[in-house]
Amino acid sequence: MYGAGIGYSGSSRLTRAASLLFGTIVAVLECVSSPAFAGPHVPFSVSGTILTIDTGDVKPAGQSGRFIVRDRQITGAFTGSIGGPFVITYDSNVPITTQAGRIHARLIAGVYEGNMTLASSTGATPVECETPDGATCIATPGGNFVPGLLLNGRMNFLSGAKGQGSVTGWLIPIFDIEGHIIGIVASQLTISGQWMQ
Repeated sequence: MYGAGIGYSGSSRLTRAASLLFGTIVAVLECVSSPAFAGPHVPFSVSGTILTIDTGDVKPAGQSGRFIVRDRQITGAFTGSIGGPFVITYDSNVPITTQAGRIHARLIAGVYEGNMTLASSTGATPVECETPDGATCIATPGGNFVPGLLLNGRMNFLSGAKGQGSVTGWLIPIFDIEGHIIGIVASQLTISGQWMQ
């Protein structure tokens, strides 16, 4: 009887220990398998460069000097919280002289998809140059820089994750003789914000 009692008590302890161990393993596996952005307000940051730009559908907006751009695509690659290639398809209505204005875009990067609302303006990029001439090299209090298009706006992720953030960037375009962008020499695009559950 005494021996049987010891056996039963030991079995109970083992059962409790096994239950605790199983619960711990389940908790650890849940933590490991859950996405990094599953919690509320987890910060993220993504940086990338633009590699290509297609012709899109570009038409003059009457005699205004502005051009309506539809379904134009740029491609590139991201590093950071999202890695790999991306495609941005955008629409805009901008004057040919400055290429500055509002841009509405859709980003696809792997499983991630989101909407962008941007404003483009002309200004000095971070690319340095030697001799300022007011056109291809601009003098600023911080040094001499190549001019280009500056981008600022907002991003809302729709799938792959829920989140939002700010978009900043710049690019140095190549223009044809009419002033349309036909290529990009250098660029930087950054999205930073928070994933939300």
